[in-house]
Amino acid sequence: MSTVPSTTIVTNLKNVTAPTANTLADATAGGLDMPGMLALSLMKAYELKECLTLIVAKTDSADPNLTILNDVLASLT
Repeated sequence: MSTVPSTTIVTNLKNVTAPTANTLADATAGGLDMPGMLALSLMKAYELKECLTLIVAKTDSADPNLTILNDVLASLT
């Protein structure tokens, strides 16, 4: 399994197409709302971006975590 860089997570979620009929049938049989879960995933990615924006705004410039937080925030496109 390969690791996906965070720079592509939101972009990839935006580009997800509708699942095939077989995928939907299999997911539904397993009790999973596939379209709903995909939409929720994108919403949560946007929420992460909003939360990080608020955290970065209140993080002291001397805090070593600021660089990491800014890097993660910048990668969520």
